[in-house]
Amino acid sequence: MYLVVDYGGVIVEHGDEREHAHVLGVDPETDPYPGWLAYFAFRDGFVQSTAEYIELLSTLTGAPHEACREYIEKTWLDPEFPEEHVDVLQDLARDHTLVLFGNMARPWIETVLSEHDVLDCFDDLVVSSDLQRPKPHPKGYFECLPEGDEPVAFVSDEYNEDLMMGETLGMASVWVENDEETPYREPDVRISTLGDLPDVLSADGRLPLR
Repeated sequence: MYLVVDYGGVIVEHGDEREHAHVLGVDPETDPYPGWLAYFAFRDGFVQSTAEYIELLSTLTGAPHEACREYIEKTWLDPEFPEEHVDVLQDLARDHTLVLFGNMARPWIETVLSEHDVLDCFDDLVVSSDLQRPKPHPKGYFECLPEGDEPVAFVSDEYNEDLMMGETLGMASVWVENDEETPYREPDVRISTLGDLPDVLSADGRLPLR
């Protein structure tokens, strides 16, 4: 089966950037928080490299480049990555086509996946920093679709902002349940964590849809 997998919230979990505001010497309650402004600029393709992100973050905060690099290491390059997810992704990649889809900067994703030995599990990375369009803009969804007519499932922890758009393009929706969200309608499949995904795939690799 062709599986499109969300990055943040499914494969990894990022904490609150503001917990590391002291590295930049800024008030975490600053509104708008400068770390978010720099992140959105990279996520949406307005800056094109980590070096440009560092330059922008330094300009916004007055922090030296060394502090900005440390900030990246403590935030975007050090998400929570459950060990079981490594085994799940490697197992899924043996029998399915995996495409990663995320609102994130490509070099950071590649670094994290490489450090956990799962970068090669993915046949493609569809990333907002390349597209210059974040989800739920349809451009990324079309990039995720296979060339043939094989069944496609999209796995995400956000139904309303992610999965609904995928459904309009024929993707089956696999919602990783999120206590902070009430889906507008019932997803095709609910799971508690990424680790549950192999168990809901049938023997022929398809999903038991409602």
